[in-house]
Parts: sequence; structure tokens; C-alpha cells
Amino acid sequence: MTVARGNSSADRLADGSTGAPDPAAREVLSTIELELAQLLRRAERTTAAGRAKSVRAGGPPSGTLDRSAYLLLHDLLVDGAQNVNTLADHLGLDASTVTRQVVAMERAGLARRTRDPADGRAVLVEATPQGVDELARHREMRTELYAEVLADWSRLDRALLGELLERLNDDLDAYKRGGRRATD
Repeated sequence: MTVARGNSSADRLADGSTGAPDPAAREVLSTIELELAQLLRRAERTTAAGRAKSVRAGGPPSGTLDRSAYLLLHDLLVDGAQNVNTLADHLGLDASTVTRQVVAMERAGLARRTRDPADGRAVLVEATPQGVDELARHREMRTELYAEVLADWSRLDRALLGELLERLNDDLDAYKRGGRRATD
């Protein structure tokens, strides 16, 4: 199936459901499911290979943040210090899971907990300078890696991939929260 064929959201019924998908639409969904499973496996493997390549080339062993620390640090960098419940909500995780991750990040010197100046009873999590630096190194390593992987892609294809991945992530978050995206 080509991208143009069946390229419409008009297949939705009045109640917002999609009804029984036709065979071609079902094939597309099966392809998406399989490709996403392979993407997740290959992305981890490719990142690990990129780290190893950097070390072999004499570079520092940076870019070793696990996915949880990477995402938490990114959220802290973008939105500033936050309490655990806010971080958990942003990342779609349970607060106890985020607390365990924050403890591990504190041990590694990547984050610290401080008292909320507006409410001395509350605790905020903030990135340390070391955490900010490690996030920057990690993002740079991954950006260089994907620049190499996608070197033969046009600028338009790379931009489209970025937009579609962002849309997919937004829809996955909305689905987990039990609703559709606001743009639908």
C-alpha cells in the first residue's frame, strides 16, 4: 500500500470509532506494529553501538544515561524543578517509579531534591550541573548518531519523521490517559 492510498481520517464513524478496518488498513496497522517493535529494539542496539564507536575512537564514555534518567533530565531542563507527582504525570509513570529513578539519579550526581521555597513541606527535584552536562553530552552523541544513520534521507523526510514521531508520542500519551488528542 502506498502512503497516498487510504490517506484519510474520514474512516471514523460518527461515534469516533473506526469500525472494522478493511484488509488494506489492517495490513498497514500490522506493518506499523511490527516496525515499531523493530524500531525499539534497533534504536537501543544502535545507541549502544554508537557509544562503543565513540569509545573506540578515543572519545569519552559519555552518552551512557539510561532512558529513564534521559527523559527525567530532559523534563527538568525544559520545565525546571518539579515535584515527583508532576514528573510522573508528564512522563505517564507512577510516582513510586519516578521516586526510585530520582534516587538513582541522586546517587549518580545527576539530580538533587530540595525543599520547595513556596511550600517548605514539599520537595522538588532539580537537575544538577553534572546532570545538565551529561544530558547535553548524551543528546549530542545521539544527534550525531542519527545524523549518520539518516545521512541519505532528505531534509524533508527527516522533518516528516520527526513530526510523525511527535504525533505518535502525543497519541500514545492521550491513549494511556483514556482520551483522544485535542487536535482530533
